[in-house]
Amino acid sequence: MELNLSFMLLGKTQTLKISDKNNSGWILADESGEKAFLPKIFIQEEKEIDEEVEVFVYQDDNKLKATTEIPLAEVGEFAVMSCVQSLPSGAFMDWGIIKDLFIPYKQQKSKIVEGKRYLVHVYVDDDMELITGTTKFKRNPQYQDLPFKKGDKVDLIMMNESELGWNVVINKKYIGLIYSSDVFKKLYPLSEETGYIKAIREDGKIDVSLQPEGFENIDEFKKKILDKLEENYGLLYLSDQSTPEEIKDELQMSKKNFKKAIGGLYKDKIIDILEDKIRLL
Repeated sequence: MELNLSFMLLGKTQTLKISDKNNSGWILADESGEKAFLPKIFIQEEKEIDEEVEVFVYQDDNKLKATTEIPLAEVGEFAVMSCVQSLPSGAFMDWGIIKDLFIPYKQQKSKIVEGKRYLVHVYVDDDMELITGTTKFKRNPQYQDLPFKKGDKVDLIMMNESELGWNVVINKKYIGLIYSSDVFKKLYPLSEETGYIKAIREDGKIDVSLQPEGFENIDEFKKKILDKLEENYGLLYLSDQSTPEEIKDELQMSKKNFKKAIGGLYKDKIIDILEDKIRLL
């Protein structure tokens, strides 16, 4: 990763050079000469001065520190974190590294309770110039210049269910929506799912689906139907006549995709379609 910035990237993983060493660790520097300390416990292999090392940079007691551990989320990202200590002033969350992440009381959507898991967004508080967490976020933000396109496969964290559907975090960085009509299985807050970008709307909002769209991905649905047929000794009591609910309960897919998939399997002479069921040939 090239460092063209005039300051160290706070709360980000970056490549720094070893500028000095002492008994307790290494002093690392970026191109502008700003320094961060890497304690000895995080040194995995011996390196020489001026060699590079990839580290995550954070603050501790107003000093810049570095670690080779990987945090659950960097600045600008979301992650599910557990609360390790809750005080009147704020809560400390397990950040996946030696340092806990602080969420001030005013940044808590509801009071954070020790031992519970929360979806947290990590940012730099401009007033305090500190890496901070928050559980308050915009529900359906608008974005510009998104790094993905329609049909892309993405990682999701389920947020919460609203009147429209499920709010989700996409690839740890963006918030989007899965409409209720696209939900074909039981979903739980804070669980992880694989999704697909359904649309990037003109207003910059992101629609997500749990299933790939269109014929190009119909193979996934065919495989699911064949697996189910194998499980049920070659018979499945679903057909064109089945209700969308019956199909959803049995196969977690829409009726439209079910019909496309069985049409393809029938054409390939893999199944026979009867009035109330399908069977393997």
